[in-house]
Amino acid sequence: MRRCVFLLWLLLWATFGFAQNVVLVNGTIIDGTGKPRSTGSVRVRDGKVVDIGVFKPGPGEMLLDIKGMVVAPGFIDMSTLSPAAIAKDPAPLSLITQGVTTAVLGADGSGPYSIEEFMLPFDEKPAALNIALLIGHGTVRRQIMGDDFKRSPNADELERMSQLITNGMKQGAFGFATDLQQEPASFSTPEELLALTKIAGRLGGTLVIKLRDESKIPESVKEAVTLAREAKLPVQVVGANKSAMTEIEKARAQRVDIAADSYSFADLVAEKPVMLERAIQRLSGTPAARIALRERGVLKRNAPADLVVFNPTALSSGMKYVFVNGMMTVKDGQPTDARAGQALR
Repeated sequence: MRRCVFLLWLLLWATFGFAQNVVLVNGTIIDGTGKPRSTGSVRVRDGKVVDIGVFKPGPGEMLLDIKGMVVAPGFIDMSTLSPAAIAKDPAPLSLITQGVTTAVLGADGSGPYSIEEFMLPFDEKPAALNIALLIGHGTVRRQIMGDDFKRSPNADELERMSQLITNGMKQGAFGFATDLQQEPASFSTPEELLALTKIAGRLGGTLVIKLRDESKIPESVKEAVTLAREAKLPVQVVGANKSAMTEIEKARAQRVDIAADSYSFADLVAEKPVMLERAIQRLSGTPAARIALRERGVLKRNAPADLVVFNPTALSSGMKYVFVNGMMTVKDGQPTDARAGQALR
């Protein structure tokens, strides 16, 4: 009898810890769009956000009182993890406890070209957070050119590289990434890069790029701007310094679809003068929009319940709760054993 009672208690505890059906009540809601905050509740059911605002919880619903805390969409990291890193550690604590619910892998150009082959294991054994993939320029170059990559590809090689990118995009990649400071991508010509980037653009992708030469910022930014204009796709620059940001802002003023914005929760803590609504948008809605993650990054009805809850007066303490697809991944500041991430494509 005692054993049955213990098992029942354990089941109830686990249900609370990882419940998909819960109402977060009395919170300050910041939705990730930049709109002003509001006060209300968020209902999570079967992994989705089903109600937001002022409403009365139903009888028997599990309640989590978050009075004095902010509830916001989970954060999206576009530059920290490589595919190799998530394969080695599918529960990266440094990201999860900072509120990252989706990681975009391969911004360094190391992403695979076979998206399905990489993602299938995560369909069977999910990571602790959602993952999305970028096809890696470096990976594609090495696959086609082998060790003889310190030159431009010939026509046949360029065609085969193009086919790999086409296949990868059709399998669900969110874009194409290149680090022009590292081999083998550093040996690519602007012509090669434009030809490959156009494929990603035609298939709805984004280009994520590290500029070619930080000692020649105007020329390097101009190359990225040309890609945005001629390949007709969004370009996201990673690792941009202040000089590059200035040039990028000039291009944006001319309506070029290029941006550079890399924020983490640690940056949010350090840059307190930034309005909290804008900071949350930079961490969620903005990166989601850059790579067309249409169901993530904004707190809205029928969206997957990727949520963070934190005390805005104690930002350095990190996240109080983190939900990934409705499952509690961080509870009282500590990671749980939940593995509810989806392999997105």
